[in-house]
Amino acid sequence: MLMPHLHKAPLVGKHMRHILIYIATILTGLASFGQTVKRQDSETTETFIKRLTPDTTQLVHQIIETNAWDTTSKAIIAFYGYDDSSDINTGFNEIAGHLYLPIGQNNYRDISFGPIGEDGGYPEIISVFFANADRDKAKELIVICKYEQRHYDYGGEFYETFIYDNPVDNTDHLTYFNALSEKFWGCECAWREEEKRKPETAKYKTAKEVKAGLRKMGF
Repeated sequence: MLMPHLHKAPLVGKHMRHILIYIATILTGLASFGQTVKRQDSETTETFIKRLTPDTTQLVHQIIETNAWDTTSKAIIAFYGYDDSSDINTGFNEIAGHLYLPIGQNNYRDISFGPIGEDGGYPEIISVFFANADRDKAKELIVICKYEQRHYDYGGEFYETFIYDNPVDNTDHLTYFNALSEKFWGCECAWREEEKRKPETAKYKTAKEVKAGLRKMGF
């Protein structure tokens, strides 16, 4: 069982959610294999991404342009949020990530990652950055999300880190480092019965903290 210091119900949901993320990552990658998108000569990055935004979703984070994997051409990263209209609460039920990797003049390979789903609350992206998290030289894509928790027996925030491998040839999804990502999970929580359980503090809430943790692990 993951994180044995936590309440049983969040544990079960969290374990199952990560299994579903892993399965969805594989299926999404298979479904989009070989897909390329073309950017018009007159399109800005913003209009390009706006045109590609899937129906029933909207951008939930600022568009990122990066030379993390190519010093000559910038890749583009966009996060699309889906909000279930039947859900009366506010927040995005699921966030899907897309990396648009340049492969020629105005052409991009559409590489998916995620989705990032609910975990006792709705995902809110608070940091996106790059750091090495494996034994090769290329940096990984890392996303930190916060989930507000409002439950009978405890309240606060979950902080979860999602680590995705760098893009490689002939694949159209980013590999999710499930076991490593789990190590950076934390609960900034207070409990209803404080005399029985002390408040918890999340160790990894910022890019700086996650990077320091990765260095301690030898990356």
